[in-house]
Amino acid sequence: MSKEKKYQIRNRNILETAEKLIKQKGYHHFKMSDISDELDIAKGTIYNHYLSKEDLLFAIIHPKLQKLRDGLRQMAEDSNSFEETFRRVICEAIESDYHQFLLLSYSDIAVLFQEKNQKDMELIQDEIIQEFKNVLILGIKEGAIKQELSVDFLSHQILSALNPLLHSLLVIDSAIMTHEEFVNQTTELLLSGIKKG
Repeated sequence: MSKEKKYQIRNRNILETAEKLIKQKGYHHFKMSDISDELDIAKGTIYNHYLSKEDLLFAIIHPKLQKLRDGLRQMAEDSNSFEETFRRVICEAIESDYHQFLLLSYSDIAVLFQEKNQKDMELIQDEIIQEFKNVLILGIKEGAIKQELSVDFLSHQILSALNPLLHSLLVIDSAIMTHEEFVNQTTELLLSGIKKG
């Protein structure tokens, strides 16, 4: 096996183990040495892959955001009605790997917006917001959305409605509603606020 292939396999194992441990312990209680203990490799080996805990978290999160962006982009390009596309977009966003990871560690992700990865995180978030705008523009073209509402405002409101804290409080912590009810009620609330008549 080539050196590069071994590096890639070890890197995948590090990322998978780190994600599992972050979900179990939380980002702030997680240490790089936890990975070396779990995988029985030298701590220095992990630092050959990731210089810091923040870099490791970024490597876990960024691909999830890219996958979400790409899924939203595809939906906006599909030839479905605005309402059908909007429903799919909300469901996709809430059920994305990114959102599911956030449910377990949402308070920890803020570190990525304050560290060296801030620009990349802001860029991918802006791209996701742009995909929300693209879906809303579909609704404007169909004449389904109230014209007096700003597309910029609405796209940011969609992002804020996907707050994992709300999902955690209503679905995970207290079981006030099911996940499906949360998705449906979030979608209905957003649609009722933006649709004409």
